[in-house]
Amino acid sequence: MQQKLRNAMQAIHGQTIPELPAEILALEQEINSRFASTATVAEIIEKNTTLSGEVLRIVNSPIVKLREPVQSIRDAVNVLGLDNIYNLVVAAAVKNLFGGKGLLKDIMDHSVDIAFCMADISEWVAGVSRDEAYMLGLFHNAGAMLLASKDEAKYDPMFRAALSLPIACIAKEEAVYGSNHAMIGVLIGKKWHLPTEMLNAIMLHHNEKCERIKNDNVRAMVAMIKLASAIVSEISLGAYRGGEMRAYEHDGMRELMIEEHVITEIRTALMSYNFKD
Repeated sequence: MQQKLRNAMQAIHGQTIPELPAEILALEQEINSRFASTATVAEIIEKNTTLSGEVLRIVNSPIVKLREPVQSIRDAVNVLGLDNIYNLVVAAAVKNLFGGKGLLKDIMDHSVDIAFCMADISEWVAGVSRDEAYMLGLFHNAGAMLLASKDEAKYDPMFRAALSLPIACIAKEEAVYGSNHAMIGVLIGKKWHLPTEMLNAIMLHHNEKCERIKNDNVRAMVAMIKLASAIVSEISLGAYRGGEMRAYEHDGMRELMIEEHVITEIRTALMSYNFKD
């Protein structure tokens, strides 16, 4: 593993892994303190107006599915609780930091759509909350963002190919970079203090067979990424779905035991969400 991480560092040589925002460090400290205060958590988020605005947008969107919209960060913290709001703050920070134009924007748009689908898929998965699923969906391709930042023209065809060839794309990246975006994503996730199970899911999300993964939660997270990726590749970017992507999707469906009518509902919800945006 250490050698793989060293290879990942070499692959992005010259690029800087984004620092964990100060607000998230402050949130971690407060939430893990003996007498964590919801008021203090809200104050930390509110100090960054860009971040708090994105958090409120996510909280009041179909991603979270609140019964009634909230009007303030304080209300959001009270309704969602400390752990859930923390996950959404991390998700909002990822979106703000890794935004851009050209290929960077395409990768982020792709990740946002996958995150939306994963939030819906989580309704059929025990042990993974909507906010966890959404955060993982946004983060799973963070490594691709760094490869695109390093050399957009070089990485562009590899990212496009991954939309229909989710297994072969890793071998191609390994041949070109000596590493792959999943391992680079682990580097970023470690710096951003993501939970170990999420780091493992990021590392393994292009694994051909979910059954090879021993940890139940990691296996479920990988299956969710597979299923969401297949839905998004079909709808958002109009990618051709060949046999490899269909097999990738079916492996996720088989692991999660999700029926086709559920996939149809999630696909329709994503199309409606994109249309509204």
